[in-house]
Amino acid sequence: MKKHVWMGALLLLLPGCLSQTHYNEVMGAVDDVKALKQHDQEQDRRLDKLEKTLNDLRSGLRPEIRSRGVKVEGVRQAAPAPEVHAGAKAGTRAKGGGTLMAVKVTMPQQVLFPKGSIRISPEGRAVLAKVARRLKGSDGLIRIVGHTDALPVGEKLRARFTDNWELSAARASAVARVFIWGEGLDARRIRVEGRGAEEPVASNDTPAGRAKNRRIEIFIERAV
Repeated sequence: MKKHVWMGALLLLLPGCLSQTHYNEVMGAVDDVKALKQHDQEQDRRLDKLEKTLNDLRSGLRPEIRSRGVKVEGVRQAAPAPEVHAGAKAGTRAKGGGTLMAVKVTMPQQVLFPKGSIRISPEGRAVLAKVARRLKGSDGLIRIVGHTDALPVGEKLRARFTDNWELSAARASAVARVFIWGEGLDARRIRVEGRGAEEPVASNDTPAGRAKNRRIEIFIERAV
């Protein structure tokens, strides 16, 4: 309390002690500090919200994580965290060795799509509904990225899709439609990308490796 009274008295005396120019500079610096503190507090709030989304998804998708190959992980900034300003919360530097930038949900193709199809199965819709419920309280963009293996598009789909780029984009779009039209997520938050076979996570020389490469990745990015 005494500190605030002292600062208030100082601000009242400043106009008489300083020139108008210097007074404006001092007051501008005070405003800058206030804005910086407010920015830090907002960033902390968003980090806390993203951490909650990460934990909620891990909890809500526990059966799929255990038995169906679904993964939920945090994407963290590798670079050293910036200096923490006075007044910022200790949680600004997120757990796990870096600042949490996004939450990544990886779903193998077979969780969502029957073989040779771009139609999401009823079981796949149920899994996406679990994800969507936990994204309604989050901020930031939702990027849905489709991936395939390196084999040519199968005969069943060849009439509709020229290559794996188109197929991967179509499957990502199918997920987006469930989120938007089926679960009511804001379409302005959602981006769709098709990467084809360009970003494999395993060898395309074996059936097991190709199965890992056929996947949908959902990124929930930190709001800025």
